Amino acid sequence: MCKTNCTRICSPSDFFPNVKGNLTKIVWAHAVNSQAKLEKALSSGDVMMLEADVVMGKLNNTNNTSEIPIMAHPPNTESDLSLEEFLNITNTNGSKGIKLDFKTNDAFNNSKSILKKWQPILKRPVFLNADILSGPVNATLPLVGKEFIKEANDIIPDAILSIGWTTRYGKEFNITKGRYSAEQLKKMVDTVAESRVTQPVTYPVRAGLAVNDIDAMKALLKNTKNATLTIWSAEGDSVDPAKLSKLIKEVDIDKVYVDVPNDLRSKLNLSGASAMTPAVMMTLGASMALLVLSRML
Repeated sequence: MCKTNCTRICSPSDFFPNVKGNLTKIVWAHAVNSQAKLEKALSSGDVMMLEADVVMGKLNNTNNTSEIPIMAHPPNTESDLSLEEFLNITNTNGSKGIKLDFKTNDAFNNSKSILKKWQPILKRPVFLNADILSGPVNATLPLVGKEFIKEANDIIPDAILSIGWTTRYGKEFNITKGRYSAEQLKKMVDTVAESRVTQPVTYPVRAGLAVNDIDAMKALLKNTKNATLTIWSAEGDSVDPAKLSKLIKEVDIDKVYVDVPNDLRSKLNLSGASAMTPAVMMTLGASMALLVLSRML
C-alpha cells in the first residue's frame, strides 16, 4: 500500500502510490489519542493516515506528575499515550502517515524539541495542524497564534502545513447552518502570503459549512499556491452528501483529502471525477498538440 523507501518526509501521493493522485482515496483514522486506538489503527489494512490531538497534560500510570505533550482532545488532560510514544510507535510501524493537531500554543511550544529530534527520522507524510483564525459561526478565538506557521516551517520544513479556523457548529451548539465568510477566507490567504509560506498548505474546512459556498472554496485554493482542502466532519454534523460530493468533484479529487465519519463517506458519489496526475496532463497536452498540428496541415 505504501512506499517505504522515502528518504525524508514525503507527500501522501508518493507514499501511497496506489491512490494514483486521488486524495479522496486516502483513509483516515481520527482522534488516535490512546494506546488502544493507536494499536487498532496501525493494525488496520485500510487506514493510511493517523490524526491525533496534542495537548499539555499528565501521562497515566506514571509517577511523574508534571505536564508534558500528550495525545488527548480537550477538555481531556490525561492520556496513556504521550507525543514521544506516539512518534516512536508510529515510526516503528512505518506504514502510516501522521497528522498532529496542536490544540494550544503551550502544547506546540513544548512539542518543538520533540519534533526537532524526530524530524530526520519521519520518512512518511507529516501534517502539522492548528486552528489559527476564528471562523464560523461566531466561533471562539483560536488558542494557537499565527506564529505557528513560521515555527512549524522551521521545525519540519517538509511537512504539510495544515492551518484552519475555529468553528462553532454541529449538535454541540445546535447549529446546522453557516458558511465561511469572504472575510475569513481572505484573512487566511493574506496570512499565508504575509508569512511567505513555501511548503505545501492544506486548509481543513468543516464539511457542513464548506458545502454552502463551493465557489469560495475554489477561490481559496486558487489564491494559495500549492494548496489543498482537508474536508472534515464531526459525528452528528448536519452534512448533505450530495452537496459534499459536488464540492469534491468541482474542486477536484487531486486537491481534496476527505476525513469524515464512515457513514457520511459511504454516501458520497464521486463517480465521474478524475485526478489530473502529471502523466495524464502530459498525455492530454501531447494529444492537444497533435490535434492542433493536424488542423494546420
